Amino acid sequence: MARRPELMVMSGDLAGRRFTVPPAGLRLGRSSSNDIHVPDEELSRSHCVFECEGDDAIRVVDLASANGTYVNGEQLGSDARMLVPGDVVEAGAVRISVVAEGQTPPAVPTPVPGKVDLGLDSASAAGALATGQSAPAAKRSSLASILLAAGAVAVAAAIGIVLCFPGGGGGQSRPAQVVQAQDKTPPKLVSLSYEKVEADAARIFRYQMTVDPTGILRVVYDDVPSEDRHVDKSMKLSDRAAARIVELLTSKGWNELESVYSGPSASSENSLRSWRIRAIIGTKVREVTVENVTEPEAFATVREALETLSRNELGIWALQYSRDKLIELSADSARIGDSKWSERDVEYGNLSAGVKAYREAVFYLETVNPKPEGYAGLKEKLVRAEAELEARYKDQRFLADKAINLGDWETARRELRVLCDMVPDKDDQRHIEANAKLVDVENRMKKAKKKGGAR
Repeated sequence: MARRPELMVMSGDLAGRRFTVPPAGLRLGRSSSNDIHVPDEELSRSHCVFECEGDDAIRVVDLASANGTYVNGEQLGSDARMLVPGDVVEAGAVRISVVAEGQTPPAVPTPVPGKVDLGLDSASAAGALATGQSAPAAKRSSLASILLAAGAVAVAAAIGIVLCFPGGGGGQSRPAQVVQAQDKTPPKLVSLSYEKVEADAARIFRYQMTVDPTGILRVVYDDVPSEDRHVDKSMKLSDRAAARIVELLTSKGWNELESVYSGPSASSENSLRSWRIRAIIGTKVREVTVENVTEPEAFATVREALETLSRNELGIWALQYSRDKLIELSADSARIGDSKWSERDVEYGNLSAGVKAYREAVFYLETVNPKPEGYAGLKEKLVRAEAELEARYKDQRFLADKAINLGDWETARRELRVLCDMVPDKDDQRHIEANAKLVDVENRMKKAKKKGGAR
């Protein structure tokens, strides 16, 4: 089985350090929050990120850095690049070699005799490689200028040939037909990572929302030690929600944001308030970080929409409330549950309403730790009410099915209506089943009535 390559730093203070890329990725940049932190002014705060690809490969993605990320001397741009052992990644003055696990990187290659001199000053470039320094940006620019000029000459020559000989080898010219394929397929959400952190000496709050390449939405929520709340939930992201995320992260406002908004801590040096959103849509990577400053309006709009979407998808919207508020909401629902339970024989739907209220009361306390007094008794009330509802539903269904088997359609209709009233939630499978039978019985009665009238 192939093993995932590793990264070895070849220059600077971290020279000789090896890094294994974890599933969450490995971030390189000037900020101390990065996994590979290098205080180099040529680096952006978050410059690039190394990610896992499958079980045995890695790739590098530039995070819209100011000076760019290079692989084997070629600038990445906004596209990800798969890496194999032997590749060399350059970011600022940092050189990183991609090596097979457990292997030592090969020596720096010497210039090949007979190479065409493109004005890069081969001796200087070779010296820079030998000392672990990256080639100057001006050299890259010189190479780019030469290549662009050569490309322009080639294009001009090709245009001249087409204009002079439009018909090819034949004597009669034919108009050229240009067919441009337009891909109208909307861009696909590849991955998303949104992290919100509020921390100081007394409290750490962290909310992380991710969507992986398989479409799994996951939210991890921690608020310690004051609230002592922890949530970790995941599920398959719906197509509707994925489309909404793509819409948000391809909007004009989002694309006009800068990559980093940063300022000093507002309260003390030992505090942090940050938001970071990073997404890959199609082949495009976009990351925006806001740290210790007021959020730009466009960023806040996207962030709030992502939080709402994740709460709705996973059913964790109670996270927005404090511990005290959740306990208060739970107590209110429990009182409704007790009232409906005591009146369960007054109306058919009261028992179902009691079950719903008890479920809400328990739900509000799921993320509360430690659990308040009475939580265990509340769960017992829910179990008792659910069992009572199920027993009554089965008894009532027996009466309805008996009438159907006897062809007593009037009685069957009456008993089925009671069933629907007993479980009024239209999404409940018991209601769906009873309502389907009711529709069938009423159709039979209409047919019998028409048949009798025809006689």
